[in-house]
Amino acid sequence: MVSLESDIQATLPFLRSQAESRMTDTCEIGTVVPGDVLNEETGEYAPAFEVAYSGRCRFKAGATAAGEIDASGQLLVEQDSVLSLPVGTSLGVRKNMEVRMTASLTDPALVGVKARIKAPSVGSYRTARRFSVEVTS
Repeated sequence: MVSLESDIQATLPFLRSQAESRMTDTCEIGTVVPGDVLNEETGEYAPAFEVAYSGRCRFKAGATAAGEIDASGQLLVEQDSVLSLPVGTSLGVRKNMEVRMTASLTDPALVGVKARIKAPSVGSYRTARRFSVEVTS
């Protein structure tokens, strides 16, 4: 007897490898925490970045102007993007973590971009973890 469930289960690793092959960017994702190294010049402790994930990713920008915000007389443009990560190695990524783009094969302007994870990414039969992110710098 043929089972769609068993066919999907058998094909899922291949589909995930195909999704990962399109992840040509790299990033670090984590949380900014209070640091323990004193800056002698400022007398302050520099914050540290606690990494929860480091590796392959795919950063897909959303519409140029996903929404406009009027804040104190300034017109700001909000842009939502999607960050895709490998299913098996990104379990520690959570809502509100900071994304730091470290390299990109196809767009050098991505290096240095920072974003915030807006929502969790969970679901059955996923080929990648896809997170809605908000670009912060």
